[in-house]
Amino acid sequence: MNTMTDTIALHAPHAGLGTLFHPRSIAFIGASERPNTPASRGLRNCLRHGFKGGLYPINPKYPELFGVRCYPALAELPEVPELAMIALSAEMTLQAVAECKAAGVRVVVVCSAGWEEQGAEGVERARRLQQILSGGTMRMLGPNCLGAGNPAAGLCLGYNSSFESMAHSRTGRVGLVTQSGAMMGGLLLNGEDAGADVGLYAHVGNAMDIGMEEIVEYMLGDEQIDVIALMIEGLRQPRRFVDAARRARAVGKPLVVFKAGTSELGRQAVMSHTGALAGADEIFAAVCREEGILRVQESEDLLSTAASLAHWKGRQPVGRGGMLVFTLSGGAASILADECAEAGVPLPALSATTLQKLEAILPSYVKASNPLDVGGAVFSNPELPRQALAIALEDDAIDSVLWVGVGAPRDERSQLWLDQALDVVGVSDKASAIVPVSGHVQEAGFERARALGIPLARSLRAAAQLNGFARRANQPLLARGDADGSVPDLPAVEGLIDEVQSKALVKALGIRVPESRVAASVEEVASCARELAGPVVVKGLARGIAHKSEHGLVALNLATPELAQAAAQKMREQGGELEFTGFLVERMASRGVEVVLGIKRDPAFGPVLMFGLGGVAVELFKDVAFGMCPMSPDSARELISMTRAAALLRGFRGQPPADEEALVEAMVRLSQFAFRHADRLAEMDVNPVIVLPQGEGVLALDAMISCSGRT
Repeated sequence: MNTMTDTIALHAPHAGLGTLFHPRSIAFIGASERPNTPASRGLRNCLRHGFKGGLYPINPKYPELFGVRCYPALAELPEVPELAMIALSAEMTLQAVAECKAAGVRVVVVCSAGWEEQGAEGVERARRLQQILSGGTMRMLGPNCLGAGNPAAGLCLGYNSSFESMAHSRTGRVGLVTQSGAMMGGLLLNGEDAGADVGLYAHVGNAMDIGMEEIVEYMLGDEQIDVIALMIEGLRQPRRFVDAARRARAVGKPLVVFKAGTSELGRQAVMSHTGALAGADEIFAAVCREEGILRVQESEDLLSTAASLAHWKGRQPVGRGGMLVFTLSGGAASILADECAEAGVPLPALSATTLQKLEAILPSYVKASNPLDVGGAVFSNPELPRQALAIALEDDAIDSVLWVGVGAPRDERSQLWLDQALDVVGVSDKASAIVPVSGHVQEAGFERARALGIPLARSLRAAAQLNGFARRANQPLLARGDADGSVPDLPAVEGLIDEVQSKALVKALGIRVPESRVAASVEEVASCARELAGPVVVKGLARGIAHKSEHGLVALNLATPELAQAAAQKMREQGGELEFTGFLVERMASRGVEVVLGIKRDPAFGPVLMFGLGGVAVELFKDVAFGMCPMSPDSARELISMTRAAALLRGFRGQPPADEEALVEAMVRLSQFAFRHADRLAEMDVNPVIVLPQGEGVLALDAMISCSGRT
């Protein structure tokens, strides 16, 4: 059992988190005359940002620190501080935490390293810290933690060098939670410089008590937070995270995440194609897609995306129309057209009325369209950008606008054009953003945009992706699958279930399999083939073998019983040390589109279903997509559409369309089976599945099931 989760469970939900972000008094245990030590920086930052409550440095060496009276011990303070920042060595921290608990401190922030991350000694020290925390109501952020902040209250406990330069002059409506302390400082400082401001922030460190998931829950109930940004390295409570994401959708507060560690250097040995392809990141991506979590691919886009969505909260919802691209650069317009297509952002044609108004003011050599490139005409009429933008933005087909600057706002003309754009978008109720083609978003010339809350995108791609995220945030999620479908039981065995039993379960789910016979010996193969009449397939059944073709245990299109028996004899002779249990003789299947269906049980999120192009090349082409179980018909259709298999299924190059609805039904049934047996079904492959022409259904040609544990 995860002891970290157990510690959290000892407290009432969110107890102490109000104090963490809104303390009325703070003790800084370990502050010294050295200004750059953690507790000293925390104290200095709170002083600099104007924290109004009690600030109490504790160190018996000094009567005063940074203009504030210093106390020799916690017991000497004039009041019990609500929060204590502890910046001592790991061993000394244990005593300080115990003293804080005895004194009635509500929350401690523990800065020191030297816990689980430092081997057996650290693990033992962490156990002692947990023991001190248990049996009380005091909460802890950390250990190995960079602290928390609330700009509106002047609270800033962060102590890396980035925090020395932060002004916190603007309070945003974004809550930021990170699992990386160094990255939190960089995100906050860069975000502040670019206008991506936050309202609350915290680094969870080792998350021995207060974890990321609990802080998200707290922020969902905080009225000053509209969007939550997360920098994730790993989830300690994945199901709680999913529940929080669902609540976030329900209350209209988007979750924007960046996840580090998307690749796996090594994976455990797996038996199925699904197990080989379903890595942790692929499954996390599926969770994000299905739960409406907005996942950025670069850490630089985390805060800017979250802040932009927060800025747009008071505007018309993005998604009812399309985006207007307004630019002075034809090249930028071309690039954006491609980026918008990739991000799923429509660039609608302007209405006849809008075109008529534009044509009345534009020179004959400038085409009125979307993207709208006024180009060199600005040199003859400097007011043209303002007039054209105002007209185009009124179009009913437009729900948002991206203004693309050419020159950085460092000269009079470039500043004029930017100010014209801000004059228009600053009073419009439609969402807007600005992207500079030259210069950078932190430039002083963009200060007016930052003050107006107009998002600044760092690139054309980032701008298109931002608009795409806003659309996704406003789209309804697909219905979740029905978990109540009746499904067959799993046999009470552990390990690999042979193909005969696996196919019997697939058939019991309502998915057709080829007519077949099982031969106990080579000599029985011919008679089995004769009963089936016509071309057959022969498969050697050998104990513990999941992929028969890799061992030469599959022979196709055998026209006569004699050929079938000869194929079985060859398998026996070439099988070496394989432990044969018999031979499966099947009627040769009709041709159709080959796909793969598979199941993998993820330790964090439970069973997932894989769909993609099937056959022996599934791992080579990796044209697969993943969805959570149980799956709804709409979710199954979405999964299909995410792969190249969709084109084959829907009639590629004159081929008749395949029975996609029968495939959807098979996917739903398989997902219900996986959900029902989530505790024991480890992996499953149904590969290939032949999708026959429309109206003829599907046919599962092979199946493999692996179980763990016994009922």
